[in-house]
Amino acid sequence: MNSIDRALNVSIAVAALAMAGVVVRREMAPSIPTIPGANLPPRFVSTWKDLLPHAIPLGDSSGAVKVIEFADFECPFCRRFDSTMHVVVARYPGQVSRYFVHFPLPTLHRFALPAARAAECAGRLGRFTAMHDVLFSKQDSLGLKSWASYARDAGVADTAAFGDCIGLDGKLVSVEDGIKTGTGIKVEATPTVIINGWRFPHPPSDSVLNETIQALLAGKRPPAADPAAATK
Repeated sequence: MNSIDRALNVSIAVAALAMAGVVVRREMAPSIPTIPGANLPPRFVSTWKDLLPHAIPLGDSSGAVKVIEFADFECPFCRRFDSTMHVVVARYPGQVSRYFVHFPLPTLHRFALPAARAAECAGRLGRFTAMHDVLFSKQDSLGLKSWASYARDAGVADTAAFGDCIGLDGKLVSVEDGIKTGTGIKVEATPTVIINGWRFPHPPSDSVLNETIQALLAGKRPPAADPAAATK
């Protein structure tokens, strides 16, 4: 473990331990309907646009509907939501944009921080979105498959530069920024999803996403939203 991994582990240890119960229940018992917040309506975050500078666009960012995801590359629920979002974006071409915010949970996921570094190194070479997709699609191979192999799968042309980046011992500014941003709005589990300001307490299903997007495109609030619920 290099110094940045140790530093990040220390910086988010308290927050990670505090949310561990929620995350473990989400990951270990996804079929149990009593997951905290599962039945609560989305709440509006009035300052949601302030989150965009801390997020990484995944592809076209011009869509009227913007989906911000706080995620961990080793989180199985994040992988599931990613698969759903690929379908949703294809369903609404040019209308839905995705934004990724790093929120690794290294106390739960051994490869969360190294995967975040791999994504950032690929990003420096213009392949963040491709690496994001490969990391999730081949999540089961984390720890078994080399980062160089992931980079090749993501279409990173300069694998030597990627290898040099992976070997650097320095801070991952975007990862630290993501953690700070998520902690600031009390992210409690991954993925945490905010759609045009509406923060969902549980990853929305395909049907809920579809209803939400159609409503937002029509200038309305999500059908599931509580009109009296708002946060800053």
